[in-house]
Formats: sequence, structure tokens, C-alpha cells
Amino acid sequence: MVKTYSAIPGMREYRDFVNLCLNNEEFFKKFKQNNIYKHILEHVSQEIGSEYLKIIKKQTPSIIKKIDKVKINDLVGGSNLVDYKDVGYISPSSLRYAKVLSDILVLFRKKKFKKIAEIGTGYGGQFLILDQFLDFSDYYFFDLKEVLLFCEKYLDNYLIRNSFKTLHINNYNGEEKFDLVISNYAFSELPSELQRIYLRKVIKLSKRGYLTMNSGKKNSIFQGDYLSLDQIKKEIPFIKINNETPKDFVHQGNYVISWEK
Repeated sequence: MVKTYSAIPGMREYRDFVNLCLNNEEFFKKFKQNNIYKHILEHVSQEIGSEYLKIIKKQTPSIIKKIDKVKINDLVGGSNLVDYKDVGYISPSSLRYAKVLSDILVLFRKKKFKKIAEIGTGYGGQFLILDQFLDFSDYYFFDLKEVLLFCEKYLDNYLIRNSFKTLHINNYNGEEKFDLVISNYAFSELPSELQRIYLRKVIKLSKRGYLTMNSGKKNSIFQGDYLSLDQIKKEIPFIKINNETPKDFVHQGNYVISWEK
């Protein structure tokens, strides 16, 4: 039996809510506070946000100096704000996106990314933060069609420095080669058949990668029809495996796949 996106836990309710927000401004204005949406995204706790902030301060203090560029992600959608020492009110989710940026800057020092791909885009928060700090020519969003429309609606509220394209994997023939591919759990939560398609069309064509994973290990949260870490290594043997950080505050079965060819 072929597995589809609907096999992902909570995905049907998530898609229904996204469609509702596309057509109802009242729901869109506060979508980040909705429990259905928070089940998939926007569920970073205040405590983990604080740990992300510590990591950013240590790794890339330059981001802290420009924290207002991160805070813009909280202007739309009813973000749940927390008053953190030294940076003021900001959402833990925005701090997570900033922490991913920080990791990328550390892993790939002084590298320039002309073409970036993101698997699983949410509302476009990760792109928005990267757009504030990096210069690139094209950013490719890969997700469900209604999620891509939702992402466009969200980003229409901002002035974008770079440019982006929205793509459904079924309409993409793998003609691009990317300088960087990113995924914040989304790739790891796809059924194995879809994971293999993304590996072939996107991931293996990227010079560099940063994939946060919550499936593939015996102690991962997601168990079932997902590629194991060993199967992924057979496809991309040059990858590095590190624990997701902050190690003591995330699930012990989570990890980060990175590489640079």
C-alpha cells in the first residue's frame, strides 16, 4: 500500500486548518495560537527557547546584535511572546529559527548560498529569518500545495530581500542543484517512499545540508514507515551525524544530519 502525506499523525487536521486560514482572516490573524497548528508547529517551549538563546549568544553573538531582524517573524499570526533577558519580547519559535541560522553559519563558515531548498516550509518562518541575514538568489519551498499558498500569504506581509519559489515535489523533475538544503523535522516525518523521492530529487543534488531528524533511530520519537539512519547513510554516505542541541532539552532520539561536498 502506498503511503501518502495523510499518513502523518495530525496531518489531516493540519491541512484543514491551513485551508481555513487561507479563506478566513480572523483565523489567520491568530493562527500561531491555534492548538491544531501548534501540534505541528509553534510548540517550542519557553524553556527550550531560553536554551536556544544561550546557544546563539555563544556561537554567533552577531545575531543577538541584530535581534530585531529575528523579531519581525512575530509581527504576523499572533506569536506567543516571552520576555527574555537581554533581547526582550520574542517567541521561542523565532529563537529556534535563529538557532538554525546560527548552526548554519558555524557549519558552513563564509560560504555563499545562491540556491537554497527547504523541505517542509510551515508558514515560511525559517526563510524569513534567513532572508534577513543571508544573500541568495533563489529559495525553493517544497511542501503541500495548500501549505505553499499559506506560506505565500504569510510572506506577503513582509518586504523580502531575496526571492523564493514554491514547488510541490510531484511537479518538480529534479533539474536544480542546490548549495544548501534545510529541513526542520519535516523530511524525517515523511513516509519512506516520499523520503526516497526527496533524496533523489532534492537532497542528493545539494552541496550542503542541514536536516533535523526525529525518525531513523531505535530511540527516535517517530517509529514506523520511515527510512532508518543506516538506509539514509547508504544513499548519502558522506553525511555527518550530531545530536540535536540543546541535548538535555530535546528528545534523545533526535539528531542532525549535515554535510558539505
